[in-house]
Amino acid sequence: MSVQYFANSSTNSFRFRDRLTNRAFCLSANGEEDRTCLERFAGAIAIARYDFRSRIHSPMPLNLRERVLTIDHDSRMSPRPPFERVLAVEREVVSDIQAFGYNRDDPQQAAPNANPLTFWCLLRQDLYLNDQPTAFLIVHWKHTVNFISLVDVIPGDGTQWIGE
Repeated sequence: MSVQYFANSSTNSFRFRDRLTNRAFCLSANGEEDRTCLERFAGAIAIARYDFRSRIHSPMPLNLRERVLTIDHDSRMSPRPPFERVLAVEREVVSDIQAFGYNRDDPQQAAPNANPLTFWCLLRQDLYLNDQPTAFLIVHWKHTVNFISLVDVIPGDGTQWIGE
């Protein structure tokens, strides 16, 4: 696992490029690809990259399944429902984009008393391989508009740390 951080990001188009396929795509506020794409984003972004190495005689994972729960949040924010998504593992790699921010063109989010720069939340992300019932990794994140930070990484049973 490696993480790239992009603090205090601002963009007029929430677009990304997949390095493996060279495919460009945009994301909506709820993570949907190429549908109602977010424009004029201001906030923080982190991209977690997971590299997989198979043990002898073990098949490579086909999918990374994530379940994200908000475990604490700023009192001015509405609680978010759990988020679940499946990401395809391609060439032994999968990336997950973490983003936390606001739309600069939304009058409600840009209201002077809202002060979106102080909003925060703590997330628990459980990661599963294929259809396994138990997480191979539990990741805790802190999201603020200025920065996304990795708080804790807890390996599941059978998960081994591999040094480079």
